[in-house]
Amino acid sequence: MQTILHLDMDSFFASVEQQASPALVGKPVGVIKGPGRTCLIAASREAKKLGIKTGTTTYEAKAIYPKIILVPADFDKYFSVTKKFIEICSRYSPDLEVFSIDELFLDITRTQDLFGGPGEVCQKIKRAIKSEIGRYITCSVGISYNRLLAKLASGIKKPDGVFEITLANRDEVLFSCELTDVCGLGERLKKKLFNLGITNFKSLREVPLGCLEASLGPYWPKELKKLSFGEDDSLLTRIGETPAMKSVSRTYTLYENTTDGEKIKATLRNLCEEAVFKAREMGMAGRIVGLGVRGSGRGVRGEKREARGDYRHKALKHYLDSGKEVFEIVWRLFKEMDWEGGVRFLGIWLGDLRPKDELTLSLLGEEKKEKDLIKAMDAVNKRFGELTLYPAVMLGRSLLKSEVNGFLGDKSFRFSPV
Repeated sequence: MQTILHLDMDSFFASVEQQASPALVGKPVGVIKGPGRTCLIAASREAKKLGIKTGTTTYEAKAIYPKIILVPADFDKYFSVTKKFIEICSRYSPDLEVFSIDELFLDITRTQDLFGGPGEVCQKIKRAIKSEIGRYITCSVGISYNRLLAKLASGIKKPDGVFEITLANRDEVLFSCELTDVCGLGERLKKKLFNLGITNFKSLREVPLGCLEASLGPYWPKELKKLSFGEDDSLLTRIGETPAMKSVSRTYTLYENTTDGEKIKATLRNLCEEAVFKAREMGMAGRIVGLGVRGSGRGVRGEKREARGDYRHKALKHYLDSGKEVFEIVWRLFKEMDWEGGVRFLGIWLGDLRPKDELTLSLLGEEKKEKDLIKAMDAVNKRFGELTLYPAVMLGRSLLKSEVNGFLGDKSFRFSPV
């Protein structure tokens, strides 16, 4: 039987901020995306005890505790801690899957006896985190024989706890937890089950499969039955085995609606530069360019776009890895929208990625000259910092630098060997 650990950092963003700034230690802290943002993306343990949590608005947080300290997020700082966390855990097994920026799975089936068993592995990791990362950074650990139950176990004794789910206590744990405590079962599915009178895993296990199929269709009933028994046959995806990305993208929500065409243009160019840089770093190029816009605008037919926005794309016959070329297509797509009113959200993507070494290279002198220029710019930016060099259209604007997504949706880029 396997031995899987799920290690989940406690109040991660806020704890990293407290570790970096002793003045924040022991105080209610809320982390926001940036100055002017109105929603917390993380809360410290002290804030959570007051009822302030991720998703709480800054207005609500201040109503609960007027002295709460709001700190702008620093994703580079968080990711640097993540990499140290990964390095520490990898000492105890090569079978490691990074699940998000603050959690990972570790399969110690083959190595646990070398370190004194699962309990001792957990304590060694905890001690290493404390000594090598910081005393205010802790993690909760779940131990079980599959990924599903290990993740469930890690949330039972938070913060800084260790809990194991075995065959002996599996049903007791499952029957006492909420349906949505199990990874893979969300609020929408929970609501459907509640409408059927199924409120916990005990009643889910007991209801006939046919009854579920009559209400939920052919797919979910079998999956739900597996969840009710804590069954999970999925395997860990190690860093080196992360599937190649099929697209790269970048989105940005402005602080307020804007009708400033130059600001929209500069923002889109900035997003194009960042997304395409990721593709180049992975040695990839793409041929589908897409644009998404949301805001308070109205189109040429007068329909309101507040709720659904507008999304368009263009498929090309050739592959691109140039921010300038991608932006030219994105800007044409934007003008085709005939957007009227304010813009609040912008997103671009480059899809159908393929390795550049599989593509036919251009022999035209001008194109080769541009490729050499891009290569030189990338070298400067990697050495001296992101956007040390950037297109002139972005001059005079606040530069948007890359962010680490909390769910590490760009793992292929972050851990790319290229």
